[in-house]
Amino acid sequence: MLFALDARFADIIRSTSEILIGQMRLTWWRDILTKPAAERPAGEPLVAELNMLEEQGENLAPLLTLLDGWEAMLDDFPWGDREFDNYSAARGRGFFAFGLADEQLLNPRQAELARAWALWDFARHCSDAGMRQSAFDRCSTIVKSQGAPDFDRSGRPLSILCKLMIHDVRKGQLAADLYSPASAARIIWHGIAGR
Repeated sequence: MLFALDARFADIIRSTSEILIGQMRLTWWRDILTKPAAERPAGEPLVAELNMLEEQGENLAPLLTLLDGWEAMLDDFPWGDREFDNYSAARGRGFFAFGLADEQLLNPRQAELARAWALWDFARHCSDAGMRQSAFDRCSTIVKSQGAPDFDRSGRPLSILCKLMIHDVRKGQLAADLYSPASAARIIWHGIAGR
């Protein structure tokens, strides 16, 4: 559900040509995330999943932080330090905190890797070469200062994302294809063994 919601937010940003329209579409999701389940509209599969998770006791607050990160994407390019920091802190923290099912479980090192991941993902999908390089450089700086991820078994999916990111940082460039046989082998091995 986390990946699907993140992708939905990305689609909103990608398809927005008018900032006001993008803000309205993201505000709809903010309303959904803050309303009680009984007041949410029916018919949207992601809303149904949110309702189910909330019924199971899942805290949806990190998804609001994730949404803050996507809202930061509506800022005009080119970005400086403030814009990159706002985006990466919110999107990374929201994504990783929800992935761990508790924001309190996110230690400072993991929070920094979450920021780096948000920058790496931004770089992977940004069409502006200067912004892409700036995001990747910022990601690389964070990764080099933090080292390997230290997630327990419950955080293995996040650890896999970090492994892919760290591999690109070590190579000094974004991989053209994340789904190559070599990448698949690394992901599978890490998923099984945690190394």
